[in-house]
Amino acid sequence: MSPGSGAAGVGAETAPHFVLVPMMAAGHAGPMLDMARALACRGALVTFVTTPLNLPRLGRGPGDDALPIRFLPLRFPCAEAGLPEGCESLDALPGAGLLGRFNDACAMLRAPLVARLRDDAAAPPASCLVADACHPWAGAAARELGVLRLAFDGFCAFSSLCMRQMNVHRIFDGVDDDRRPVRVPGFPIDVEISRARSPGNFSGPGMKEFGEEIMAESARADGLVVNSFAELEPRFVDAYEAAIGKKVWTVGPLFLNTMPAAAATAEGAAAARCASWLESRKPRSVVFVSFGSLVRSSVAQLAEIALGLEASGRPFIWAVKPGKLAEFERWLSGDGFESRVGETMGLVIRGWAPQRAILSHPAAGAFVTHCGWNSVLECVAAGLPMATWPHFAEQFMNERLVVDVLRVGVPVGVKDAAPWGVEAAAVDVVATREDVASAVAAVMDGGEESAARRTRAAELGRKAREAVATGGSSDRNVALLMEHAGRKKTTA
Repeated sequence: MSPGSGAAGVGAETAPHFVLVPMMAAGHAGPMLDMARALACRGALVTFVTTPLNLPRLGRGPGDDALPIRFLPLRFPCAEAGLPEGCESLDALPGAGLLGRFNDACAMLRAPLVARLRDDAAAPPASCLVADACHPWAGAAARELGVLRLAFDGFCAFSSLCMRQMNVHRIFDGVDDDRRPVRVPGFPIDVEISRARSPGNFSGPGMKEFGEEIMAESARADGLVVNSFAELEPRFVDAYEAAIGKKVWTVGPLFLNTMPAAAATAEGAAAARCASWLESRKPRSVVFVSFGSLVRSSVAQLAEIALGLEASGRPFIWAVKPGKLAEFERWLSGDGFESRVGETMGLVIRGWAPQRAILSHPAAGAFVTHCGWNSVLECVAAGLPMATWPHFAEQFMNERLVVDVLRVGVPVGVKDAAPWGVEAAAVDVVATREDVASAVAAVMDGGEESAARRTRAAELGRKAREAVATGGSSDRNVALLMEHAGRKKTTA
């Protein structure tokens, strides 16, 4: 165990002991670590399960050592699962073909986790195990330990319910056209989705069965924890609860518990460069462009994005993660893009950028996003509108929520999902420079529609902050979750 200095003695005899098991990927582990902080701030003891290589990547803050959070790094069985050594996280996999083996390796953590928790004399017995829904094996671990088991859902209620209904009703059976929209039955609003835009990108041997295992185990869970807030999607939270017959605890935006948007900061050269650049911009004038940690676009597509941003005439920060960095750098120098736009107009960041700090800065005006749920939630909390460019997984569903339900987004116009874990072909272009420039203009320029969209986005940002404030809906749900786990511990 790797405890913080405050890990022992904070009401240890009476407070519930939560064991948190995130999916081994940055976009999954981060929100669950924020949940650990939210619980620990209320006095719960939290054991956070990770692996040796993932532990230093967690982004632990200076205040974490004062909280009753213990980090439990379990050896990740790469060799036993047939994985290359070091593949301890989803984003470290060389390709999607190894996803099945990665899931097998995760499942092998069950026995050592149960053993470590049973043999741990330094902490009270676990009272609740909260595991990512992508860890169906965690249900058996909780039953072995005789503790409450909650599934952590990394998606919003809208997309989770949509995916459930798609699977339950097998909506694509007999459909031979991948682009043909099919209505999703039993959904609160009229939604159609094609196979090409559905979360069917994780194909391969055993993946269909794995998806069914996730659904079956989630149905056995005692409830679901969702990184969303009630005011964002009330109709869909209620419908999701009714469909699964379980309590859905909305506890987000989790990152606001420990990093309020107004005070967001970050360290490092990229962060300092962005902060300095933003300080010289007018309020709400800058477009931020980022597609998360897993997207790898072709150089041809990156060129279209660059030229579209240039044509928009708007100042921008672009966090780019090219699949072939050397080739992209050759294009930049050959085309003269950076010399033309200069840092007066645009800032190109290779790799990581301090997304929360950028979005929360007064100069930020809009976000061109891949619609990953963490990114959507961070933009919502910042009170900004979006230009939506989904790539894979549930991102096209998130786009529907953002554009059609919340009405704070403008679609770039992408038609099909990109297969996750597969390098884009050298000539693949799914959105042109005209598409990019048009979407930026729609989301940033004046006019009644744009002004109304911006007003709605600002209102959602206010509601997000209120949800996690004392007495807010998410704050109350965290308190109720603590009480629920405490009662289960008392009666166990």
